[in-house]
Amino acid sequence: MTAKKKTSFKKSASKDVAEGHDLGQSAPTGGSSSPMTPTVVPPSALCTPSSDIPAIGGLMGDFAEEDFRLPRINIVQAVGPMSEDFEPGSIVYNKDIVLLEPGQDPKVWSDPINVTVLNAKKQFQENLDYGVEDTPEIVETLEEVQERGGWIDWRGDEKPPWRPILTALLLIEAPSDELAEEFSIQGVDDKAYELALWTLKGSAYSRAGKAINTAARFALRNKETGQPELHKGKWTLQVRREKLGTNLVYVPRLRQHGKHDDEFVEFITTLL
Repeated sequence: MTAKKKTSFKKSASKDVAEGHDLGQSAPTGGSSSPMTPTVVPPSALCTPSSDIPAIGGLMGDFAEEDFRLPRINIVQAVGPMSEDFEPGSIVYNKDIVLLEPGQDPKVWSDPINVTVLNAKKQFQENLDYGVEDTPEIVETLEEVQERGGWIDWRGDEKPPWRPILTALLLIEAPSDELAEEFSIQGVDDKAYELALWTLKGSAYSRAGKAINTAARFALRNKETGQPELHKGKWTLQVRREKLGTNLVYVPRLRQHGKHDDEFVEFITTLL
């Protein structure tokens, strides 16, 4: 599978800033160094915690949320800006790379790609009409929706002014050898992976978002603690075109297929 244009990948920054460690060895003690054998100065001496220079591999500064950006995936619809550059029904990474091309028959489920849902967060978004340039407001709770005079259910023929959305952080397995060369994360299974956010709303929330919610409550819940363990599940993601009302819409199918082994789960926990 190929991209519509040439792309170079850059691994997204993590929110956790790595601390520098001493990568060198201390200078020998108990005698002077030979002029032909210069003293080895450890990096910690070159870059102390009070230094203005970060250690090798380190990152220093006053960071905020806007300093970091994870790529996103999108399902291309028949209308909208992305339809000008990509085939409808494609799954596109970072608005640039085609992860999954549409099937020959749009009414048939596409080939699957393998993903892991690392975590997910539900919020509520203003349900603005298509084409409106205003940025929809997002709030955290249904109570905040109601405080704004809103609701999320259909009332007769009246569309709800707000809707639930779910933002999931995915670990995506490279679907081809070509993309494996570009992906930045090497798994313990010798496969290549990449992180991406996926925001599910409308039909995508109904189809895939609720599947994640349900798995977190039942199949991927720790029976002892009661806490969800989404990261332990294996999933496949597919796309096909369906008629919803009077519109033809490309919708996702996200299905869980068992769980990862312990080694892979341990690998996942090192990513964030």
